[in-house]
Amino acid sequence: MTTESNQAVLYLRSSKDRADVSIDAQRRALQSLATDRRLDIVNEYVDAVESGSDEDRPAFQCLLYDIKESSRGWTWVLTLDTSRIARRRQLALFFEHECEKRRVQIIYKNVPETDAITSMLLKSILQALDEWHSLTSKAKGLAGMAENVRQGWRAGGRAPRGYRLTYETTGAIREGSPVLKSRLEPDEEAPKVAAYLSARAAGLRRAAALKLAEVDWPVASLNGLEWQALTYAGHTVWNVHNEKGLQAERERRRPRAEWVITRDTHTPLISEDEAETILTRLADKRQERTSKRSHNYLLTGLLFTEDGTMWSGDWDYRSDVPMYRLGKGKRVRAHVVDQAVLSCIEADLKNETVAQRLMHTLTTQPAVDGRKLSGLERRHATLNQRIEGLVRMMPDMESDVLAPVQRTLSAYDMERKSLAVEIKRLKDELDQHQAASAITLDDVRRLLSSLFEEIQTSLLSGNVETTKAAIGSLVERIELDPTAARGIVYYRISRPATGIKLASPRGFEPLYPP
Repeated sequence: MTTESNQAVLYLRSSKDRADVSIDAQRRALQSLATDRRLDIVNEYVDAVESGSDEDRPAFQCLLYDIKESSRGWTWVLTLDTSRIARRRQLALFFEHECEKRRVQIIYKNVPETDAITSMLLKSILQALDEWHSLTSKAKGLAGMAENVRQGWRAGGRAPRGYRLTYETTGAIREGSPVLKSRLEPDEEAPKVAAYLSARAAGLRRAAALKLAEVDWPVASLNGLEWQALTYAGHTVWNVHNEKGLQAERERRRPRAEWVITRDTHTPLISEDEAETILTRLADKRQERTSKRSHNYLLTGLLFTEDGTMWSGDWDYRSDVPMYRLGKGKRVRAHVVDQAVLSCIEADLKNETVAQRLMHTLTTQPAVDGRKLSGLERRHATLNQRIEGLVRMMPDMESDVLAPVQRTLSAYDMERKSLAVEIKRLKDELDQHQAASAITLDDVRRLLSSLFEEIQTSLLSGNVETTKAAIGSLVERIELDPTAARGIVYYRISRPATGIKLASPRGFEPLYPP
């Protein structure tokens, strides 16, 4: 009978390396492992020809999503070795942490099973070796591509619009076939590309340049075409784009100083001066947009709709003002909402009813169970004594009893760490309760006054990040109704036992339309 406790899934991954283990071979090995462990395979996740250093693998992301689903029905993940999961140690540790949180256990077919301590060390070593292998292979590949570019060859990829690839033999043989390398030569669209780029260099807008060149290319493709201006000036350019998977806030393109450029490798379509003019304008435009997009929105991360959808910061280039945007639809001016929220916070912090409600919340926090805390501290002390005793005895132990002792020691240490976390939490609650018990209504009024003074001070200094921090320390969430032009501020002061939160008595009403 199949139960949740013996249901398992497989994760299979092959890389672009021809010598890598095939998907079929991995599947056979893991099916044998499942049989030995009496586990029933209920699903498999397969990433074929995917790099282990890339976290955006389709099946890997699907596996991560399913791990977080409480209704998944399986508790085991079987995979061939540590490198299948990731060739980046940080990504491997993240995956293992997610599994541990959801009580999913991982079995690596090619990692010997031993006691907990040895197993942890062995996995750490293998994961470090996986990352070293990935970085070494990447360095070799990048060095090879850079050398190709320096010799005037293409480093791979499709030919840009207006060119075609021509292939030449190098004299080398790989796996019985001649090694080919490519260069660019103009194709039938070359005159139109030249006309468009020359028009852009002369200062024409894109619509006018397209009309002059008598083409109807997609607008979305024009930015990329213009960024390749040096290629159209006859040069081979490489290392322009940042790596896939970097944080969204990073620039898509590397600084010009990092580009690898080999000059005069193929027939140019525009002049050097025209290419530099186009690139200079693109760089200026990007700097302008970066400056605008870096506008620090006061309420991002705090502003939601009632159903939990987050408002995001979005610059409106038509009106040249910062906005808060809801999906692809509603937008409101950021400064209108900011001002409405700040006015609401100021009114709330000066409101006597709010002060009294806060006073009641602070002074009615449930007391910490002192007996529970004392019991945990006694258990923690006992574990310390047992661990110290075992550590002293281990040098004199015979090898046949050492492994069980190490397993016991590992279990004791895990329990001790868990107890330490719980003890600290209870002590923090006890300190908070004692402090709250001594507070007066005048203390609460002074506290509320000082909170808004902190926000005002940071606003006057022009430090938006400090202002955001001051608001975030006070406000838990702001709900803004996109149609009713009304919002509610929820503050961080709450009663944990009941879930009751302190909210603005009146809410706020920003001035629509934007």
